Amino acid sequence: MTTPDITLCMIVKNEANYLEKCLSSVQGIVSEIIIVDTGSEDNSKDIALKFGAKLIDMPWENDFSKARNLSLKHATSPWILVLDADEAVGHWNKEQLQHLLGAAHIHGYWLPIIHYIGDAPEADFVTDHVCRLFRNDKRIIFRGIIHEETASSIWELSEGEIAFAELHIYHYGYLEDELQRKKKYQRNLALINSGLQLQPNHLILRYALGAEYYQQEQYHAAADVLLPLLADVPTQSGYASDIYLKTAYALQRCNRQQESEEIFHAGSLLFPDFTDLLEGYAALLLEQNQLGKARHFLQQALKSGDTAYRYPSSSGSGTYRTELLAGRVCEKLFLYLNARKHYEAAIQFKPNYTDAWKQLVPLSLLSGERLSLIALTRCHIHALSPITLGYLVPAALNARDFEWLNTLSIASQLPLAVQTIVQTYLVCTQQQDGYHTLAPLEQLLHDPSVLSERSSILGYLWALSCRAGDTESAMQWLVSILPYRPEMLSIHHFLTGLSGIKPSLPELSYAIQLLLQVGAWDSVLTLYRQSGSSSFQWCKLPQPLYYGLLEAPIPVKKQWCSIYVSQIPQYNTSTDCAEWLLYMAIACSCGETPKIALLDEMALRKIGGTTAAVGLSYYKFILAAKAYPHGITTGQIPWGLLVRSASQI
Repeated sequence: MTTPDITLCMIVKNEANYLEKCLSSVQGIVSEIIIVDTGSEDNSKDIALKFGAKLIDMPWENDFSKARNLSLKHATSPWILVLDADEAVGHWNKEQLQHLLGAAHIHGYWLPIIHYIGDAPEADFVTDHVCRLFRNDKRIIFRGIIHEETASSIWELSEGEIAFAELHIYHYGYLEDELQRKKKYQRNLALINSGLQLQPNHLILRYALGAEYYQQEQYHAAADVLLPLLADVPTQSGYASDIYLKTAYALQRCNRQQESEEIFHAGSLLFPDFTDLLEGYAALLLEQNQLGKARHFLQQALKSGDTAYRYPSSSGSGTYRTELLAGRVCEKLFLYLNARKHYEAAIQFKPNYTDAWKQLVPLSLLSGERLSLIALTRCHIHALSPITLGYLVPAALNARDFEWLNTLSIASQLPLAVQTIVQTYLVCTQQQDGYHTLAPLEQLLHDPSVLSERSSILGYLWALSCRAGDTESAMQWLVSILPYRPEMLSIHHFLTGLSGIKPSLPELSYAIQLLLQVGAWDSVLTLYRQSGSSSFQWCKLPQPLYYGLLEAPIPVKKQWCSIYVSQIPQYNTSTDCAEWLLYMAIACSCGETPKIALLDEMALRKIGGTTAAVGLSYYKFILAAKAYPHGITTGQIPWGLLVRSASQI
């Protein structure tokens, strides 16, 4: 197919870092390249010439439109595409492009621009639509010294029409490194303020000023600029929705909650399918504990779906990010099944969405849905990044879920050391005495390629030695761990009954997790017993570990309950409530009748909120069922989920 008859028009200054990528992306898409250089001191011009560009030198005069319009004057093709050097086109379909260029009644196209933000390229992004592809017509020009645009000049034509086209442009200039390198914030503010000195009531410049303050998280300044614009901005303008969103959020961040809610509400009526605004409104309502209303607006956003083709939008709005927030709201409403479906939907949209996995994993385990969790993992195993696997593998270890861990172990993305640890763990946990299976772990200590995992390997060797009852080997591995974790010596003192300094809470938590993962139950119970009245609490450990504890042998759970009661628990905080709920869960799972004094029950009601009230009601059911075993039904919400809810207060 022939190259489309399009001229690429650009303005460039010191863009050697990105220019080659940009020009490579349009090869075969444009037939002419015009570049206005406003003073490059690097090899930008050499790169441009390599791609056959026509170069025009022009001094920078603090006016983007002036430079852009100079490039338009030199274009000879019937259509013009405008790009910045830090942009690149997606994989445009030539046949689709030729069809768009042949539409006689269209003068320009809104193109979706994906602006990558943050530190990592092609991770989080925001999307908006800008008229970057338009006819070569001397009446179509750029306006505005900054945030320049051509749409207004097209609309002034009697027959002027702009349509939407799914031709993506990727923009890398909002990545943090680029913002700092080019000092864009300072440059933009200077240009906007100079423009406002000449035209103090210019709507677009005022919006641009508020948006710059917003991007810099100067929310008080942003709210002061943006709030008055709501009375002036035409609802049908392309940026009215964004003003409503930014104003409401800035007010929220300034603790002007009532004003924020009013703006969110007004915006939701004007733009009922603007998912970013609906999601922001729901987040505010969630803060105010208006859970029913929050859920309503999230359902409205999910029904609308991805509306980035209509509004400026951020990644995941109307899809995976909204599903995640909807799941959290449902959990607060004790709608655990609905919450799980939302988290699963988020992962279906974005399989590598670590935040959704972090919510789904404990929820699935504690609600008895581990098989669906394993199936979902198996479905997406090859799409999971090392970061996501870095959460899932320890979660499976803490849960002592061998089938799930075996599913994870096939991921080729796992580092060699992690694969070996997992495989050794799976072998040794299938035997009553798996100590002789430690050879692969020991051999790994001599592999320089896994030096970064040496501390973890030594930790498992110590824990497995404790499980086997081999005190001598456990001490040997402990000595090897000390250069990495010096406080592990106090753990040894605890386990052997020696007097000494009590371990810190992080070290105690680390040791208990390792010991529980390998099933060293005697050592786990010893550490718990020795912790005495310290501030160590199980509910502060990773939630998948609750499942691992609930699946422990019945004698272990009975001893655990005995230790909990013997330590005379205090009920002063929400975590004390979560700890009591964990005790209830473990007691019920091993046939123990839980106990609580009347004064403690009253204290729990004061500190635990709705979750404590539900738990105490279930406790009464348990007592009633003991007295009348044939006529009383116990609660329907698994105790583990109540522990999870209380832990998140």
